[in-house]
Amino acid sequence: MIRLPLVSFLIAASLLGAAPLVAQQPDTARRVTRDSVVELSPVEVTGTIAPTASPKIGSGVPARISVISGDEIDAWEPRLLTDALQTQAGFSLYDDFGSPYKTSLVTRGFSAGPILGLPQGVSVFLDGVRQNEPDAAEVNFDLLPLEHVKRVEFLHGTASLLGPNSLGGAINLVTERGQGPLSGDLEVSGGTYGQASVEGSVGGSGTAGDYYLAGGFEREDGWRDATNARNGDVFFNLGHTRPDRGLTLQGLYSQSHVMAAGSLPEELFATAPRTNFTPGDLDDIRQIQGTVSAYRILGSTRLSATVYHRRTDSDRFNVNQAPDPDVRSATANRTVGGNFDVRHGMTVGQLPLALRAGVDGTVNRVGVNIFNQSPADTVETTSVKSPGWDVSGYGIADLTAGRVTFSAGLRYDYIRVPFQDLLDPSADTTSHFNRASPRGGVSVDLGGGASLYGSVGQSFRAPALLELTCADATAPCPLPFALGDDPPLKPVIATSYEVGGKWAAGRASVDFSAYRTDVRDDIFFVASDAALFEGFFSNIGPTRRDGVEVGANYTLSSRVSLYANYAWTHATFRAASDLFSPRSAADPSSPIFGPNDVQPGDELPLVPRHQARAGARIGLPAGFETGVDARYVGTRWLRGDEANETTKLPDYLVADVRVAWRGGPWGVSAIASNVWDHRYPTFGTFNTNRQTDTVERFLTPGLPFQLRLRIERNFGAGQ
Repeated sequence: MIRLPLVSFLIAASLLGAAPLVAQQPDTARRVTRDSVVELSPVEVTGTIAPTASPKIGSGVPARISVISGDEIDAWEPRLLTDALQTQAGFSLYDDFGSPYKTSLVTRGFSAGPILGLPQGVSVFLDGVRQNEPDAAEVNFDLLPLEHVKRVEFLHGTASLLGPNSLGGAINLVTERGQGPLSGDLEVSGGTYGQASVEGSVGGSGTAGDYYLAGGFEREDGWRDATNARNGDVFFNLGHTRPDRGLTLQGLYSQSHVMAAGSLPEELFATAPRTNFTPGDLDDIRQIQGTVSAYRILGSTRLSATVYHRRTDSDRFNVNQAPDPDVRSATANRTVGGNFDVRHGMTVGQLPLALRAGVDGTVNRVGVNIFNQSPADTVETTSVKSPGWDVSGYGIADLTAGRVTFSAGLRYDYIRVPFQDLLDPSADTTSHFNRASPRGGVSVDLGGGASLYGSVGQSFRAPALLELTCADATAPCPLPFALGDDPPLKPVIATSYEVGGKWAAGRASVDFSAYRTDVRDDIFFVASDAALFEGFFSNIGPTRRDGVEVGANYTLSSRVSLYANYAWTHATFRAASDLFSPRSAADPSSPIFGPNDVQPGDELPLVPRHQARAGARIGLPAGFETGVDARYVGTRWLRGDEANETTKLPDYLVADVRVAWRGGPWGVSAIASNVWDHRYPTFGTFNTNRQTDTVERFLTPGLPFQLRLRIERNFGAGQ
């Protein structure tokens, strides 16, 4: 396994042969497709997660795939990938860190985000390279180069064939590549609360290959006290490609520095939402990633290989309320990975059969150091290393008989997670996980623009290093700052059943999906009998997600387009358990007091049952354009109230408006977010207010009204 990246690199080099190469083919899939089962062009041979067997069937097995184009991203200038996805059916965001650069997302009752200790149920890729970190499977959305993306793909539901953490779906960012004569753009923007950014790119292609070079920097002072953010990146894509073979090289450096505000006691949320209750919280992260990919097409067979290296260093400082000590943590993640993939088309009798098989793996090196800091002393509490690795193999087949396609696939993963305690070597241990994840389904073309599909599949996630080292009922830990040699945990297994369909005719399209996901051995933070405000991770038993997603698009004319979608999500516990919550330490006379004894049927926290989105894009005379997006998010239970005994977070409705003008190479746009300046909580939990020495509801306020002005200048071809 350790030799896998070198083997993949040698295979990648051998795929090229000696024939001369020409420029990359134009991307034929750059368009907005909201909430639909899509077909991507088979000409696109690298970077996509969609046509993993047959180009007619997403992910090798029929599934719902939403696609957001780069044009749509450019129009609204979202800060993060999470902001871009919140227009899609079933997505909601929350912020427990107190910064718009550190939001987490929820889809189908599963989460992904940057917070350590958050159960990560969604996998994220950049041109097919996994971005979930090896220490806790977290995703640092502020390090992803969203401004250099030509489309975002989201595979809804269990993504069995895309590896661990794909219980609720998988997201892939497909980046820009150079096309045609030399061209470029430069963009500057500014707005409320000290927002300012500059970004630029240059790209093109010729007989020698294609190139795309870009970079950007943004800053803001923050709308809450003592908060700010500084983000920047440098990115390039180089290619020497043609339809039958090619080699690509990609590089990314990104850095994020965020001072956050956290949640507030409910009284301060209502009277002074700009307050920073514990000023000084810091999240400083740097990432370097390099990728080499190659492919070769020989008749009806396509070979491809990828080798990559990722390095992420993070420095986090958490200010606690006195007399608790402040905590600083330093984490170093190193990953070298590779993939080799074979696709082949053939016939069985007169029936087309598409086959795919491959192997991939990574070697990970994780280091974690944690310190308790007080004015008088600094004490190192944790020094851990985890030199782990994983390897997997997969196979997929699609058999088409007339208008019906039968699909099946299987992925096998083996994961090794060592634990080396540098402060106490006697505690060293190693955990092993292996799992076969099957998936199958059928899709039917009904004609007249209508289609139906059904599928069933399994996916899993292995317990993260953080969970494995905080899983001892006799040695509870205050997350995420105490790691040790603890009892093993079982992997989380999700089985999903889904049916869906789409109808498209003329200017209108409608799609829908209905699903059930049964999860066994789910992992949650459990209350400790040994220490107040501490706990441990444990497999608690089954949980379930049921839901329906519906979307519609209508084009009135070449200038006017409308969309709307709705999602109903019911995420519940299916077994009784006693979960961690500070509520158990509250005053017994308080309405929030309770032991958080979960019963079957209780709903998971922070998962809204109802969500709806609608928007329009309207072209006006003289180069003007306007757009509106409105989002409704229903009520949600607070984290720490898994027993559903207190009051929910209120529902909210927010809207964004955009006005733009373009004339020749120049473009100007103004974007107003939360135009009604609606005040709402995006996150809620329970904590001790040290100023009053009481356990209270703590809420994170959503972003207020903000305005941003952007000026863009294009250069080169077509200008």
